[in-house]
Amino acid sequence: MDYSQHVREFDGNIDEDFWKQPQGVSVSFDTLKFLYIPDHVMTYIASQLARAIYRYQIDHIATKQQITHAVMITMGGMLPGVLLHDHLAWTLNKNIPPIAFGTLGVKYYAGPGQPLDHPTIQHPLSIAVEDCVVGVIEDLVDLGGTARFVAQYLREEHRARHVVLIAPYLKSVIAPQEMDVISHGIVPKDTWIIMPREKVETLVKRVPYWRDHGASLKMCEENLQAIGYPRYLIDIYLRATYERG
Repeated sequence: MDYSQHVREFDGNIDEDFWKQPQGVSVSFDTLKFLYIPDHVMTYIASQLARAIYRYQIDHIATKQQITHAVMITMGGMLPGVLLHDHLAWTLNKNIPPIAFGTLGVKYYAGPGQPLDHPTIQHPLSIAVEDCVVGVIEDLVDLGGTARFVAQYLREEHRARHVVLIAPYLKSVIAPQEMDVISHGIVPKDTWIIMPREKVETLVKRVPYWRDHGASLKMCEENLQAIGYPRYLIDIYLRATYERG
């Protein structure tokens, strides 16, 4: 295999319809379903989100309600945010402003399927957004209390004029009236999405759960293979995680 074959291995092999409404896989010793997002698919999804944001910007030229600032929610929004930065931090159209990117640390979950009672601010907002239309970037939005928490925080504490939620996936088709939403697809509520940034994290948190519910090392390996984990990650982390006290 030459260089061209290596770097183009996934070119053209993305099923657009599947990734709009993907279905996760069930595994042994777990009530959750799991959806593994490969790196190349995340890059593709970011490009489609960028196209949708561009359309939003075009539609709001006359109203002056274009997004000028984007806030990446750590940790979930960092990967899609960095990928979107490549598309949106500059512009070829004089009627569309380049978007300034910043971060805000918010914690929603203790682990897979374990939401916290209340979201908490972990790291302060890194950019000023007063009187701005702000895109809030996450990897997943459930359009419930957490989305409202961030939008309210930006409006009330930092005087943002308007908030637009931006995420690869939603877990609800009902959007709050006070927020615009730009997304790529929808996933069922019983599905844990494994983004490229959290492959190892999910493995080291879920393997002990399976083990403690009766799964053998071999069964855990079969679960990871069914989810879509690559061989190299299984070889590095599975045994050490399973045997950890």
